[in-house]
This record gives sequence, structure tokens and C-alpha cells, in this order.
Amino acid sequence: MKKAFVIVLAIIVLLVSGCRDSVKNHVPLEVIVKNPNSGSECSYNSDSEYIDGNFSDSEPSDNNSDSEPLYSNSENSENNVPEEREEPEYVEFFKGFEVHTLELEMETKDWNFLLYNPYAKQYRNANVIIDGVRYDNIAIKTRGNSSLSAYAVLEDNYRPPFKLKFDKYVDDRTFMGLDELVLLNVSDDRSYLREYIGYEAFRVLDLEAPYVTLFNIYANGKLHGLYVGVEAVDKSFLDRVFDSHKHSLYKANNNATLLPNMNYSVFEQKKGVDESMNDLKYLVKVLNEMPLGEKGDIESILDVDSVLKNFAADAVLHNWDDYAGVYCHNYYLYMSGGVFHFIPWDMNECCLIWQALFEESPGAKQDIASPITGDVAKSQRPLVEKLLAVEEYYSRYLQYCSQLNKWLGEIDESGWLDEVWEIIDEHVKNDPTGFYGYWRVSQEYNKSYYGGLARFIHDRNVYLTKRLDELMPKQEEAAETG
Repeated sequence: MKKAFVIVLAIIVLLVSGCRDSVKNHVPLEVIVKNPNSGSECSYNSDSEYIDGNFSDSEPSDNNSDSEPLYSNSENSENNVPEEREEPEYVEFFKGFEVHTLELEMETKDWNFLLYNPYAKQYRNANVIIDGVRYDNIAIKTRGNSSLSAYAVLEDNYRPPFKLKFDKYVDDRTFMGLDELVLLNVSDDRSYLREYIGYEAFRVLDLEAPYVTLFNIYANGKLHGLYVGVEAVDKSFLDRVFDSHKHSLYKANNNATLLPNMNYSVFEQKKGVDESMNDLKYLVKVLNEMPLGEKGDIESILDVDSVLKNFAADAVLHNWDDYAGVYCHNYYLYMSGGVFHFIPWDMNECCLIWQALFEESPGAKQDIASPITGDVAKSQRPLVEKLLAVEEYYSRYLQYCSQLNKWLGEIDESGWLDEVWEIIDEHVKNDPTGFYGYWRVSQEYNKSYYGGLARFIHDRNVYLTKRLDELMPKQEEAAETG
């Protein structure tokens, strides 16, 4: 009997010690020290309970000294890095910059329901034709928050943002491998281009981000409007970037500060079977226990480099609608390879001269010594306060800012914005539901127009070139004296 008990116990131990999938290996920049934990194995009990800052299988124990940690990273192993695989077909569709055609065939009552009941956010059935290729039985609904509100104010416009879900009614149905497509009504982007530039900034830093393109949307044969199409952070995106979509994915809504007293309901769990949020709670614990100026154990639970790159892109592009801004939202956290990865979302507020509640900001002269914007105390953003207090991390953050500023200079000098305007000019002119009108949109591409995209990029590059020259020598001097 005793022997049988030992055998059963051994089997249970083997079953409990499962391993997470490895994260897809990203090639680091030459000047950057790569996160040493990327691609490492881990063991984690998803059934454990988070009690008073600790993980426990059930009830808290008085003596855990002999037990192994329930959340840990083992040493890196080359075997954990997945082999390179072909990119899904839709990636090629999104690359470059062009305007595609998206036709919706719907029952009139279903189309009207979307237009006149936007806050319902309920799916309706549609046949979708993209550049001549037909996809029947696709789900479409309204989506968004501020963009939906902006639409609702202009009651005669009937231009809500949409989401297409290709696999809702037919299992495994995709658009060239893409399961969800977000269609933005550009209520906050007069240029139709900010979302595109925002995500391209992350790719400049070798950080994967959603792909973006433009669509002329037709509804039952009638042109409805020029929309911005974005790859959703869902199954297809996660498979493309991390080779798995089955682990914890959290979407950050307002006040997702990661402070110890944070209400965890501000995070929407999009993926993962364990609804206890133990992994997220552990991240919050480790982050807030970091001694100021020291790494602590943060690299055991967080891909720090992904956060630093997000900070740099948001700071350089003055994206105030992010983690470091007033509302502290618009990001995802995905668990892969034993660590959380920071995924950007919603870049339509970047490259603007105003910030929250349409208050005028320093605009192109917004400082980047810290990525925080608006009236926000650093202590209320522990990712900023803790990470950038570490000398090595702050140095990498500034290096990323410098690299992106060079990229801004290339955009400013290359004439690329003029080429973009030539592509979208007629489409903007023919947009029947556009919010701003042809002339106002055209001024976004006029470098002499204050408040436009082209002027912002030019002024931002000039300002940052000088400001980074001031910040980086100071940072190097601090390292030498330290």
C-alpha cells in the first residue's frame, strides 16, 4: 500500500511541473543588452492561490522553507527557442502603404443596427469582400471607447469603428491567417496615419507590434468611408509573435497602474484558463518590491526590454494616451517564456500638440527625461519609477529614444510623407463621412502648418536632437562616477 502511494505521488509531481512555451527570439540592437531571461523555461502552477504576497497551493503555510517556488525561471536553453517559421500570409498584405477595398454585404436591418445602436456592440452577420476575395458568414460589431463616443456626438455622420471576427461563425476561418481585424474611424486622427507611424516605431526597435493599413469600406455597394485597419492583438497576433496564444493575455483599461492597491478588475483577461490572475499579481508584487535603483527580481517575471521600448516610442512620439499618461491604459501583457511581455495598443493619439481633455501640451517640446506626461506623479507609475531608476535600464531607454529620433529625421528629410499624401489624396477627398474635411486633412502633411503631423515630426526631431545630446552625456557621467 505504501509503495502504491509513493508511485501515485510521483505521478502527481510529474504532472504538476509543466512548462510554458518559449518566447519567440527577437534580434536585439547592437547597442542594447538583451534581456537575459528571454526564452527561458519556467514552471508555474496555474491552480495556486495568491495569498498575502505569496503563492500557495491551498492554505497559507507557516513553514515553506523546504518547498520549491511555484514561479521560477530555469537557466536559458537554446532548445527553448522555437525555430523560425514562415510569416502568415496577411503580413505581406499589410506591408507597404496602400489603400485596400473592403466591401460589406449585409441585411439592411443588420447594417442599420450597427449604425443606430453603436453602444450595443453586438455582432451581426456579413459577407466580406477584400480586394475582390470573398469571405462569407463573417461577424462584425461596433467597438471602441472614445472613438465610439466621438462618433455618437456627430449623429448625422454614422461612422462608428468596427471589429471583424472571421472565425466566430466558422471555426478556423481567417483572412489570410488573420482572425480579427479592427477598423478605426480616425475620429482622433486627422492624418489617417498616426496609427501606422506609431506601430512602425516599435518595429524600428525590433519589437513586434500590430500591422496597419487603410481600407475604403463599402456597405451594400455604397462607399461608407476611409478607415484605418489594424491587426487585433488576439490569436493570430500571439501565434505570429510568440508561437502560442494559450497563455495569459491581459488588456489594460483605465487606471491599470500596477500599484499594490490596484483594482485588478481594470484588467480584462483575454486569454488563459486560470482566472485567478496569480501571474499578474506576482508581477505587481515583484515590481513594487524592487529596491529603488536595483533590478531586484524583475527580470524573472517581466521582459524589461519590451517595456523600455514602449516607453521610448511613446515618449519620442509624444503618445500621452498610454501607461505613463493620465489614464494609464492602452497596453497588453502576455505571458510567454515565463515572463510578461508588454504589447502596445492604440497609437492614434501620438504626434499631437495636445493631451488629455484637449489641454495643450508642450507638443514637440515634451521632455523625454521621463516618459510621463500630464499631471502624473512618478510614484503612481511604478513601471516608470522602478525601471528607469536602474542605471542600465535608463541608459537603454535613452538609446532607444536616440534611435527613434534618427528615424524621425529620416522621415522628415525623405519626402515619404509627401508620397503618402499622394496615395491617399483622392481617397480623403471622396470620403463621404470623414470627420474633418479634405483641407484640414491635407494640412497634416504641410510642414508649415502648426499642429499638423509633418510639422510635429520636424519640430520633434529638432528638439530631441538637442535634448538627447544633453541627457546622454549626463547619463554617461553618472555611470562613470557611480
